[in-house]
Amino acid sequence: MTVATPEPAVAVQAVSPAPRIVPALVNGQQVYIPCATWCITDHVAENERHLEDVAHVGPSSDLVVPGGEPGYRLLADARLGADLFAPVLEERAPFVVIDDGSEGFHLTPQQAWQFVERLTAFAEQVRALAASIDA
Repeated sequence: MTVATPEPAVAVQAVSPAPRIVPALVNGQQVYIPCATWCITDHVAENERHLEDVAHVGPSSDLVVPGGEPGYRLLADARLGADLFAPVLEERAPFVVIDDGSEGFHLTPQQAWQFVERLTAFAEQVRALAASIDA
């Protein structure tokens, strides 16, 4: 029996194998770096102290809980990230960041799919809980 991996519910831009070259400020000096097409970081505004500190961050998808002020509470967010200058070659590949506000978890694509499966199961459990009291 083959189990298909579910496709994402929202359209996500594929990670491009050919990054664009963009300017960045590193310790006040303009340099040009490879930058993923999905990266939204303004590398000039960041002005990192060392080239190794330059990181790439994609747009965030937020998981919010209704209630509180201003009407919802952020539970976690997810985004793409990459560290092209990581000391370990395997850590240079893009990853999915799940951030709960106090800690960020860097997931490989395989780990991200596992997280999706667990999140889907959790959503079904919450749906069942709501249905059990919505009589």
